[in-house]
Amino acid sequence: MITAVVLAVTSAIPATAQAATQLVVLDWNIHGESADMKAIAKVIRDSGANIVTLQEIHRRPDADQVRQLADELGWDITANAHFGAGDNVGPCDDPQPGNAGNAILSSFKIVERVTVPLTNFTTCPVNRSMAGAKLALGGTSTITVFSTHLSPGLSQTSVSRREAQAAKVLNYFGSRSQLILTGDFNAKPTDALSKRFVSAGWVDTGAKYANKPTHGGARIDYIYTKGVTTTSGSVLSTTLSDHSPVIMRMTR
Repeated sequence: MITAVVLAVTSAIPATAQAATQLVVLDWNIHGESADMKAIAKVIRDSGANIVTLQEIHRRPDADQVRQLADELGWDITANAHFGAGDNVGPCDDPQPGNAGNAILSSFKIVERVTVPLTNFTTCPVNRSMAGAKLALGGTSTITVFSTHLSPGLSQTSVSRREAQAAKVLNYFGSRSQLILTGDFNAKPTDALSKRFVSAGWVDTGAKYANKPTHGGARIDYIYTKGVTTTSGSVLSTTLSDHSPVIMRMTR
């Protein structure tokens, strides 16, 4: 009888709001096929990241960096990783086996994937793309994460290419929210390109939490958010790449 009363009372209590999920997002340009994936995995594990976005990552017959990293982290290559191929060498460069691009790996299950081409160069420049993944956080809660790597260079031609790619990124998202966008944008916070993202409603989390250089003396690697609360972050110190990883802690 007592058990029945307890069950009846419990069932009458309305469900409480779903608890917030703690997200730890790490973004890193790992500097291509020469990257030491075991050492990179250790940095990621030590950081506590549960969402990882990478640029200049390769999947080749003799070196599948995405699989190597997933295995090192103990994350399933099918359920917890997305590789967006598309940042391959241009037609006038020496051909290379396999593909290069951007990757998203997470301890959360990926329920949707997309790869968005940003360029279709017919000459030398490396083509550019954007990878996206929707992550299931538990219950009905999800978060969608994108990562990209815009064209480098300081010439006016390079700047124009990069700005055109940024425009495609912004147009793709429109007014959508509940998003995380990361990557190597090859632009400083004071550049017009970076200001366009802020003007479009994206929060540059590094401006508040990690306003330090990520490549040489410049901050060109970003974690942008829309509709997500960031609580802390930093630029990590490592010599494993020519870029430093950026990490942000968020709630969703």
